[in-house]
Amino acid sequence: DDLTEDTDDKAGQEAPVTTGGKKVAFIYSSHNRESFLPYLKGVTNPDLAQHSQLNITKVGERLQRSLEDKGIGSVQDKTDIQANLLKKGLKFGKSYSESRSVLQQAMAGNGDLAYFIDIHRDARRKKLTTMTIDGKSYAKLAFVVGGENADYQKNYALAERLHKGLEKKYPGLSRGVFKQGGAGYNGVYNQDLSERVILIEAGGVDNTFEELYRSMDAFADVFSDYYWKDSNSMKVDSSKPAKSDSQ
Repeated sequence: DDLTEDTDDKAGQEAPVTTGGKKVAFIYSSHNRESFLPYLKGVTNPDLAQHSQLNITKVGERLQRSLEDKGIGSVQDKTDIQANLLKKGLKFGKSYSESRSVLQQAMAGNGDLAYFIDIHRDARRKKLTTMTIDGKSYAKLAFVVGGENADYQKNYALAERLHKGLEKKYPGLSRGVFKQGGAGYNGVYNQDLSERVILIEAGGVDNTFEELYRSMDAFADVFSDYYWKDSNSMKVDSSKPAKSDSQ
């Protein structure tokens, strides 16, 4: 059953250090009902791959556990953004406005939070979103940065750093960092709230949870390398820009 945890992967190794009970990573999904066709009986249209429970939030759950396994205190917010929009009579395009208030409340309520990870599912098909590593199938990842945020370079530098980390340990797993803006795009993605808001596109409409969970374990592996080597050395001071290979 793909809904079970993938127990033979690397997650679960004892972490040498921890954040000492502090929750420093906040995981959420602005498009929380984005789902996957393998779990939607009778649905073949990628545009209809939506579900109130079997959706991208399960991928967020896996990332939260994977980060905890690496000693990085994390919390996942499970606000049903899409249900809130329906209640308010708002359209899908207002998703980021709705998740913005969730993000702002989290920031105001916990000063330890330093990283904010918005997990999405791409609309691309399987051949573009899937790869094999050591005989196992993984869902590819991509990073999206809003180019219409005046200070987007810092968000971009962090995404680029994580992309390079994935390239080093899991070559090909990351499709890269994509700057988006202009007509038809949000262009900010709430990244103006912090230089450490990270938007990840995890897999596509055809991927399985098993593939996605492996990819979350891989991302947590690379993120923990970054966090402990770089972030911790700066004492996670949000007033300082994240270091970047490109600076």
